[in-house]
Amino acid sequence: MRVPVRASLQEIEEYKPGKLVKGAIKLSSNENPLGPSPEVIREIVKCLEAGELNLNVYPWEKNEEELRDEISRYVGGGSAKDNVVLGAGVDGVLDTLARIFIANGDEALIPIPTFSLYESLVKIAGGVPRYVKRKSGEDFSIPVKDLISACNKKTKLIFISSPNNPTGNCIPEDEIREIIESVDSRAMVVIDEAYAEFAGSSLVNLVTEYENVAVMRTFSKAFGLAGLRVGYGIIPEWLTSAYKKVAMPFSVNSIAIKAAIAALRDPAYLRKTVELVKHERAFLMENLRRVFKKVYPSEANFVLADISPAKSAVVCAELMKRGIIVRDCSSFRGAGDSFIRVTVGTREQNELVAEALI
Repeated sequence: MRVPVRASLQEIEEYKPGKLVKGAIKLSSNENPLGPSPEVIREIVKCLEAGELNLNVYPWEKNEEELRDEISRYVGGGSAKDNVVLGAGVDGVLDTLARIFIANGDEALIPIPTFSLYESLVKIAGGVPRYVKRKSGEDFSIPVKDLISACNKKTKLIFISSPNNPTGNCIPEDEIREIIESVDSRAMVVIDEAYAEFAGSSLVNLVTEYENVAVMRTFSKAFGLAGLRVGYGIIPEWLTSAYKKVAMPFSVNSIAIKAAIAALRDPAYLRKTVELVKHERAFLMENLRRVFKKVYPSEANFVLADISPAKSAVVCAELMKRGIIVRDCSSFRGAGDSFIRVTVGTREQNELVAEALI
């Protein structure tokens, strides 16, 4: 007889990553079309050949400290090394924060549609997600007053993705300040900035101004290290002790740490990636607007299109037949069944997807 699992798991959907089909153009997971910096590859190979990466031992604390130091210099905003925590991708950092703040019956506010993992992590921790609908008929902005009104004594976390996945829009600084100051010490405001490099702006400076703000970042997108799973959080210093108690030890491996350090030390390659995405994003949006009535402005490395009256599942299936994979957004709570999300690729890839849709 099988040992029963927790009943609450029945309410949790399995995470569905972007499909990977050999030979197809994958524009469904918001990955870097250029890949990582060549300096990253050279550094990993050099360290392995020199015996500096001993894979039979756990990651060295000094290397982790070096990475945290590099991150604090990179993000700025008054952040110090002691404000930086690491995790296996942004997912790992978010999971740790959920387990720090959410106990059975606690609540978290989630403006939807957005990244589905927030909901799952809250439920896994024993909490209850509460949803605030974004202004879908307009620009998917957050109804700030509604969000603040939804916050109660049970609310422990508020998740805000900026730029938001899958809509691509950022929350203005004055609006996030209003939320932070209104909820005060009642709830931690978690700002997910996985796509911040493509937006050209950040809210990381708020971490040193307020004690109830945490900002998440990743090496998976702009730095092209999705396969190594390196994420980090900029959090108030008072929270770091609790984070270390709850986080899985050695969650970021030795190769990933070295790769992330090397990536931060090649700012020219990062600029090249960001410039490509911004240029190709404009090209992709212009071409999608030739086909669809509503293509939303984006500050991320993807573009959201309303393809109604067509259904997203049908269009994605047809594109798959043509060797092109984009994201069917019907899996995002509150998104409906007529949105697709297209990752910004190279010019050749963008031309192919535009041609197929036209």
